[in-house]
Amino acid sequence: MSKSFTILAAAAVALAGTVPAHAASSANDKAPPPSIAIQRANLDPLPIVSDRIGGLKISVTLVNYPGVPDRAACRFVVRAVNQGHERVATYALLRTFNGDKEAVNTWMVPTGDLKPGASSEKLYSCKTARYLQVDRQSLNGWPGRCEINGEERTPCPLTVGLEANLNLIAKD
Repeated sequence: MSKSFTILAAAAVALAGTVPAHAASSANDKAPPPSIAIQRANLDPLPIVSDRIGGLKISVTLVNYPGVPDRAACRFVVRAVNQGHERVATYALLRTFNGDKEAVNTWMVPTGDLKPGASSEKLYSCKTARYLQVDRQSLNGWPGRCEINGEERTPCPLTVGLEANLNLIAKD
């Protein structure tokens, strides 16, 4: 009897670990995109900035829950971590696109005022996307403006380390 129980328990554990990454919410939906490995990029400030400051890292994770309608099934988690030595505050304008590179979502994501070693996290509802773009044309947020140690800096000297589980695409 213990051998049957062990096999049954092993099968239950194996099935629990195989949750699909995406699920269509209706028959009219396109097939879900394949899983995408973590993508990384370093985004530099505008070329006219000579005194660049590093240390801000933004992580973006798109999470989908199978069998739930699109808006309820998709969550977009953005985490900002100040790994540098300066106190920083800014926001980034993030855009997502579907497999045909049509616009899906746009968010203005504030970091909040982050002391060295501090982090912030935001959770948003979304539609399933495949591509991510950071708007580098923003004049009110990064790379156009930010605060360093409480002083507003225009253009912003922050170099941003970006990682996402979406494909990163270049600016317009």
